Amino acid sequence: MVTATKPRTRLWRRAASGAKIESMPSESMSHPDRVAATLANLADARATRNGVPFTPPGAGAADCRIDLKLLQWRAIAAAERAGRAKAHLMPFDWKAHPDLWAGTVQDGVARGFAAALEEAISLAPAVPPLLLPDDALHTRVFEGKDLRKKKDLLVASGGPRVRFSRKEGLLFVDREGGVNSANCLRFEARRDLGTLDGFAGDESERPRLHSAQFLPPRRYVQGPGFAQLELAGRLGRGPIGWDCEVVLTGLEAEPTLRLCVRIENRVSGWRLRVRFLGIAPSAIEHECMPVREVVQHSGGGFVAFTLVRACERLLVDGKPVAVRGAACLGTIEHHFRLGSVTAS
Repeated sequence: MVTATKPRTRLWRRAASGAKIESMPSESMSHPDRVAATLANLADARATRNGVPFTPPGAGAADCRIDLKLLQWRAIAAAERAGRAKAHLMPFDWKAHPDLWAGTVQDGVARGFAAALEEAISLAPAVPPLLLPDDALHTRVFEGKDLRKKKDLLVASGGPRVRFSRKEGLLFVDREGGVNSANCLRFEARRDLGTLDGFAGDESERPRLHSAQFLPPRRYVQGPGFAQLELAGRLGRGPIGWDCEVVLTGLEAEPTLRLCVRIENRVSGWRLRVRFLGIAPSAIEHECMPVREVVQHSGGGFVAFTLVRACERLLVDGKPVAVRGAACLGTIEHHFRLGSVTAS
C-alpha cells in the first residue's frame, strides 16, 4: 500500500492523495480510457460503453508507469503556479479519467497524456534550477586520487547532515529530530509477476538488497555554505542490475538535505525501490505522485519508495495487452528532501 502526500489542486485532489477507489462488480468492464489505443480515441471508446459500469484501476497501480507519475507531480505543481497550466489540465479531470491518472492505459494513450502534461508544465513559470554558490577561489573539488585520499565526506544542510564511509554507508544525522541512522540508504530489487494494476512479487525469490555504501564516491565539492557528494556505480551483478547515481546536496541556508537518485533502467519485469532506514516518513518529501510504503517489522522497519516498476502487462476487459512503454526503459530521476521540517 502507498500512503498519501498532501493534496493539491482540487480537480486532482483524489488522484494526488492516493485515495482508495471502491471495487465495481466483477461483471463490469474496463474504463474507456483503458480500452482506447491513443489519447485521440478516448471519446470514441467512451461512446461504445454508455451505461456500462466500469472496473476501477487496481489499488496497486500507484507505482506503475513511474515516468508518468513524475510528470503528473510536476504538472499539478505547474497548475498551482499558473492558471493557463490549470486550464490545460481541465479536460483530464481525475473523476472522469481514473485510469489515465493511474497509468493503467495502453502505450498510445500514455504517450499522449505525457505530452499534455509536458505542455501544462511549459505554460507555468519555470522552477529555477539549483545553483550552488559561485566562489571558485574558496571552492574545492575532489575527484580521482584526491577523493580516494579524503576520509571525511560530509554533506550538511541547515538541519540534517550525512557522512559517507565504506564502513557505515550513509550516516544520517538530524539533531532536531533525534535521528542518528547508519547505512540509512539501501535499494531493493524484486521480480514483478503482476500487471499494471498491482505488483506481484515472485514468492520463490527473496528481494535483492543493495547498500549505498557500495556505490563509489565519484565527486565531492566543498564550498562556502554548501557541500555536494556524488556516488555512482551499479546495483546488482550480471544481466539484472541498474546503473545508479546518488547526488546529495546540502546548503547551510536550507533546512533540508537534497537527494537525487538517478537510475538507468534496461530490464523489464522488475521493481526497484529505495529504502530509508531510521528516517521518519514525515521527514521525507518526494517530488512524485505517492509511491511510498511504510514497512514495520521487529528490526524497526523502513520507508520504501518505488524508483521504477518495469511491468509490461495490462488487462483490458480481462484480457492481457502488451504495454512495452510501461517498462520505463531509460533514465529515471527522482528528487527527495530529507529533514524533520518537511512533514506534510
